Amino acid sequence: MAGESKRTFRRTLKKRIMKTMKERPVTPQQLKALHATFHSMGYDDDDRHDFVTQYTNGRVSSTKDLTMHEARNLLEQLNGENKKKRQEESKALCRSIYSLSMRISFLNKDYPAETEEDRQMNFAKINIFCRQRTKFRKNLTVMTMEELKEVKKQMEAIARKEEQELNNKKK
Repeated sequence: MAGESKRTFRRTLKKRIMKTMKERPVTPQQLKALHATFHSMGYDDDDRHDFVTQYTNGRVSSTKDLTMHEARNLLEQLNGENKKKRQEESKALCRSIYSLSMRISFLNKDYPAETEEDRQMNFAKINIFCRQRTKFRKNLTVMTMEELKEVKKQMEAIARKEEQELNNKKK
């Protein structure tokens, strides 16, 4: 009997704690995180207010009026969307870099990409290039979005230079 009353007490206490957490206002750290996340996703103030209004079904429009629980759930949702968006963008950049490598003579130009083994070899050449000839000195797959953008610019410049040299030789 004593064991059951302890369990009942613990359940009641847990419910009260959860209820008060849902009612507590958003923390300053959560506000900063929300604003940073919205900013990184390209939302302006009006967009952010509209988003919060929709998220709370019209209850509030400002992030400062959210509850701790709402803010936590909203951050989880936004960070999940933001992560997917970044992953898709980095995949697109990697594909673009791979495509550029097929135009550069010392990388993958005139090398086949018909089989999976050929593609893996071509990726290995790009990684060697990235480790040896970029300022980041690491494989393409572990670079940040900003690093990938810089590598793409570098490879675009190389491809452009090679194409200009080829055109000059033809003249």
